[in-house]
Amino acid sequence: MASIALREELRPNLLDVKDLTVNFETIDKRVDVLRDVSVIIEKGEVVGVVGESGSGKSTLALSIIGVLDVPPARITKGTIYFDGKEIFPSFDEKNNFRGKGINMIFQEPLTSLNPVYSVHDQMEEAVNIGEPKMGKKEKEEFIKQTLKEVMIRDVEGVLNVYPHQLSGGMRQRVSIAMVLVQRPNLLILDEPTTGLDLIVQRKIIGLILSLKEEISSSILLITHDLAVAANMCDRVYVMYAGRVVESGNMKDVLRNPLHPYTKMLKNSVPEGYSSEGPLKVSSGTPPDLRELPSGCAFNPRCPFVKEKCLTEVPELKRQTGRSEVACWLYE
Repeated sequence: MASIALREELRPNLLDVKDLTVNFETIDKRVDVLRDVSVIIEKGEVVGVVGESGSGKSTLALSIIGVLDVPPARITKGTIYFDGKEIFPSFDEKNNFRGKGINMIFQEPLTSLNPVYSVHDQMEEAVNIGEPKMGKKEKEEFIKQTLKEVMIRDVEGVLNVYPHQLSGGMRQRVSIAMVLVQRPNLLILDEPTTGLDLIVQRKIIGLILSLKEEISSSILLITHDLAVAANMCDRVYVMYAGRVVESGNMKDVLRNPLHPYTKMLKNSVPEGYSSEGPLKVSSGTPPDLRELPSGCAFNPRCPFVKEKCLTEVPELKRQTGRSEVACWLYE
């Protein structure tokens, strides 16, 4: 069996985020939204980032693709490498990594759809980026086929309207189709199934995974839903209050979650059986990033809290295999 070092040499990292720290300037203070976050994605890998709302997941995605609003946001520390090249802090606009390099499906589809262009014009522009040598007739068929694949029945009707004339779920399907036709090397999905019913969710997830196999692309999935991550991901990073508190193989994390917060997330997922009893509701509320407690940010909600948790922040350390956890229970 090849060593870990040899395997990493054979499969170089497509994305490498190191010690990323992001803060937002408010009227009265500075708020740290990400603190020393490191994420690695190998070529052909599906990686999930899970956590409650406000944990910093979307800020991480926006930082990677380089579309954070500056100000009020400010990246104060860290480096980002994509396909072996540094894209932050030093970045040359001549070597644009977006489009076929990194592309993103936003949680709110209106973020990526232009309100003054029809769906057809925007789909055509996306195809021109992904397949610039494709003929006009072939391009039209490709656009229609892609829209059918995301379960849009009235393709002609959708192509001839503007984004504001579509429902939220239909806009989400169009934005997914626009990204899929570009065939990106790294696809970032920020809650991609928001506003879609379960049948369409399953179809879209299957379509995205089939695209991954077809072009050997990698995927970064941002979600609060541990069940969705379990169905898609090879590895997972669990975030809480702007920090990674656990990471590892998806199956290992589900089978044996180490951090109390990860255990809470797992227990809050309904099993779907009447014999399971009442749903275990998560205790407490997500933290206010403006007023975090001293020590471990999870200590007000943790059932295993001890004195050290109230004063010192635990570091992310490797425990079993390639799993890592930031918790004083594993000193």
